[in-house]
Amino acid sequence: MIKENGFFLPTPKYKELMILNYIEQNPDTTQKELGKEIGAAASMVNAYLDEYESHGYIRREYITSKTVNYHITPKGLKRKNFLNISYLEQLMDLHKLAREGVENYLQEISKKGFKKILLYGAGEVAEIILGVIKFGSSVDLDIIAVVDDDLEKRGKEILGYPIISAVDIKKYEHDGIFISSYTYEDIIKQQLIKKGYEKEKILTFFTES
Repeated sequence: MIKENGFFLPTPKYKELMILNYIEQNPDTTQKELGKEIGAAASMVNAYLDEYESHGYIRREYITSKTVNYHITPKGLKRKNFLNISYLEQLMDLHKLAREGVENYLQEISKKGFKKILLYGAGEVAEIILGVIKFGSSVDLDIIAVVDDDLEKRGKEILGYPIISAVDIKKYEHDGIFISSYTYEDIIKQQLIKKGYEKEKILTFFTES
């Protein structure tokens, strides 16, 4: 099913890929189900199916006058595989661009003299940062641990890095804290300052430090 997001619009090619994939796995599907899968009205789905049939990508099998099975053809499989590769290629380009942005920021941190840092926030942002550092990055940074206020995360790991409590920060030798939380960045920063942590050692990615 096409999920809502703020970066990708469901283009005709993407809908074509979704429909061909779905038909391959569910030949007894209905236009209503396909419409739900791609977020379109049944009448629009019918127009898509007519187009794909005219190109030889699918064929209809009429079980009754009202019941139709859809079958992807060898030509349709070839088309689906081409769309899959094209889609993955574009995702990889976007991933590379985003990774470079994160890596450039981490390089700036390293150039400022930060070598051993703690991340604060064991969520998706931390996972991305840790992934950049751990897998193929040339950044000279050592992540000591990841701080999080969620009790359920304490004592666990994220990509091999321990998740610790804020009260244990002083137990770990480090020269800076990188706030790896978009939602709570300002709150975490103010909490650290209130507890006497040096403002110059607090690193933020989404707002100016």
